[in-house]
Amino acid sequence: MKTTKFKVITSTFLTSALLLGACGNNNDEVEENELNETEVQKQEEETAKEDTAVETPEEEPKEVAFQSFNLHIDTAEAKDAVVAQYTAEPKDSLYTNEKDSANIEGEEANELLKSVLGELQLNKDMADEDVIQRVTLAFGMEEYTNLNLEIAYDGEKEVKTYTDNKNKK
Repeated sequence: MKTTKFKVITSTFLTSALLLGACGNNNDEVEENELNETEVQKQEEETAKEDTAVETPEEEPKEVAFQSFNLHIDTAEAKDAVVAQYTAEPKDSLYTNEKDSANIEGEEANELLKSVLGELQLNKDMADEDVIQRVTLAFGMEEYTNLNLEIAYDGEKEVKTYTDNKNKK
């Protein structure tokens, strides 16, 4: 996600620079050059404002609405192909994904999971199928054989369990 943001900002900057360079003229009259410099400054300020507007929504992470999130997804190729454990205590967080060769723990895993889980906007009143669908899409695991998910929602004493076993007939 950060690389996409970087690419957009870089592309915008380079495009602006190319356009500004192509629009210049080689007129030696001082008055016209001063006018062009003023126009260039205005365009640069507008570009800077646009870049800031693009960055603002991505910098504000959404709040995670649960105390813990424990996900295990099995695929035909691997048991525990995805394991995601998020807790309010960052050192206890864990994320592994066989498909992406990811294996991180602690605060790094906590930050990654916080950003993914904040975007899901799950709540205890959602249908189980909706929760499962959002989670599998978010973790890129639409094709799985078994899914076990436990979520302790904020303000709730009980842990809600979601399961899906595609081997059942």
